[in-house]
Amino acid sequence: MSIKTEKLVTNRLTLQPESTIIKNTVLPGEVKDVMLEFYSIKGPYQFNESSKTDCYDVLLSLKGDATLNTFETEYNLTSDFIARIPYSKNYFIQVGKGKEFHFLRIRKFLDEKDRFIIGQKIEKHLSVFIKPLSECPTYSEDIKSNKAINRMIIPEGFVPRFCMGSVETEGPDSVDSHEHPMLDQLFLGLKNCRCTCYANDEQALLTSNLLLHIPLGSKHSVSVTDGKKLFYIWFDFFLTLEGQKYMEEQHQMDDE
Repeated sequence: MSIKTEKLVTNRLTLQPESTIIKNTVLPGEVKDVMLEFYSIKGPYQFNESSKTDCYDVLLSLKGDATLNTFETEYNLTSDFIARIPYSKNYFIQVGKGKEFHFLRIRKFLDEKDRFIIGQKIEKHLSVFIKPLSECPTYSEDIKSNKAINRMIIPEGFVPRFCMGSVETEGPDSVDSHEHPMLDQLFLGLKNCRCTCYANDEQALLTSNLLLHIPLGSKHSVSVTDGKKLFYIWFDFFLTLEGQKYMEEQHQMDDE
């Protein structure tokens, strides 16, 4: 397996008329039971989504302004927000006239065990989980240096077999070589990111708005040179519910 990448272009609405939506599937088929969709909307426009029981939706806002409505509560979304939609609920995104909004939707399909776990703690899954990325709690990890700022964006248990976090540091620095056969992993480069990802005998430059798939089970690392920035979101998709134990074993949450 090789490193696969795809760029998310956030200026593609420049020449588009009002009330336009552009959607494309990103890295299709790279991760089992996961669909990644990149949306760009020019208002006025209302994006509607009906309730589903076979999947969970997580929205990562990349650029612009919009309103998220779950028919119970309204939330303002700007750049760099995370929103976990309540399980099995309708929602819509409203983009106003003269506004643009670009977001990545992570749709995690659920199996029977996932739905059972949700049912066991259903109250936890019936509300929106929403935060600016800059306010997500920090953690430390042995494979990262002390100067790295690591944030837990979607903690374990909020979506079955899925977690998200971020890493930010200045070069020279690195994320040490490691492997995790219990999960599939994606990286998304954030603002001013320019670092190198290594997986087995391959390497790829990770830059802003580039989505990168680390081959499943590969030995991988990341490095950043002097004067450059390492800044990316990691997406962990676990093969089994038992595999989520990796999160507590490897990540030490800092006191808030």
